[in-house]
Amino acid sequence: MHIKTLQLKNFRNYGDFSIDLKEGLNFIIGKNATGKTNILEAIYFLEIGKSHRTNINQELIKWNEEFSLIKALARRRERDITIEVSLFKAGRRQIKVNGIEIKRLGLREKPILAVIFTPDHLKIVKEMPEYRRSYLDEILEKTKPDYGYWRQQYLKILKQRNMLLKKVYIGRMKQDVIDYWDKQLAGAGVRIIAARAVITKKLEEQASRSYKKISGSDMPLTLSYENQLLGENNSLELIEERFLFELKGRRRAEIERGQTLVGPHRDDVGIYMGGIDLRTFGSQGEQRSASLALKMAELSIIEEVSKDQPVLLFDDVMSELDHTRREALLKQVENGVQVIITSTHADYLKEMDEMSANVIRIF
Repeated sequence: MHIKTLQLKNFRNYGDFSIDLKEGLNFIIGKNATGKTNILEAIYFLEIGKSHRTNINQELIKWNEEFSLIKALARRRERDITIEVSLFKAGRRQIKVNGIEIKRLGLREKPILAVIFTPDHLKIVKEMPEYRRSYLDEILEKTKPDYGYWRQQYLKILKQRNMLLKKVYIGRMKQDVIDYWDKQLAGAGVRIIAARAVITKKLEEQASRSYKKISGSDMPLTLSYENQLLGENNSLELIEERFLFELKGRRRAEIERGQTLVGPHRDDVGIYMGGIDLRTFGSQGEQRSASLALKMAELSIIEEVSKDQPVLLFDDVMSELDHTRREALLKQVENGVQVIITSTHADYLKEMDEMSANVIRIF
């Protein structure tokens, strides 16, 4: 698939703005604070129905305006699709596909498929476990229809259980009430654990190949889903049994601390290169290569599930890579993938003489 045109009205810093995009490589060039990132944010909003930078839609509406519009014409499976999202200052949101209003952008209705890479995605490798958990969740919500529901259920149950643990500690609640919430937590949690374990394995298969091409290293990239409830036999029933056993065994410590100490909200993903833990001991170059490899793996997984190629969005990351990594990265996306890259200058275009790039300058 590819996006043919993008129109913005009162979105972030844009009053009335539109651009034409080509099927292959597109460069958006402009100085800092000219709104390059806002363009990619708008495209990604059309894919997931929310911003990857803020949870408050009103922040996307230009100052002193009452509404904002994002509209795109895309080409998917030999037909044109128009998608538009209107955001209103009062909080309402309206989504239309080919002029017909829909409630939300679900897996089956998604007219836009996109994978985005920003400097913040380097945190997937080198920062806290929450970034790696969020990354798995993001992919699963795009590729597994019921995953978002079970994740929301788990978080609601977890919040309620933690509140009750604190009440038990101060004597306002009997400990027995926690048993019910243990079963609810385990029931939702096992589905998250099982899904994350499967997607981690798929990511490893794809990312290992991409890492070798991007880094030029022959050392294998390996991933491991770090969850204490997994064993040799990982049926949902057995994981749930282990979950309940661990919750019961840690009950006293959990009451004293007022928080749940076991479950997928405490998991991590190990990222290794030749046995070296890149999270702690990887160089900047190795961590960048691993982050990019994971994003390329995400692209492949979404393409496999959707039977279509997502648009690849790079937000000001070219400066983070040396010439070899830039060249290796762009060679991977020559085969029909639409790529949209933002940058503060056009120097990188000299490295891409063989590629016919569409250059858009933002002032």
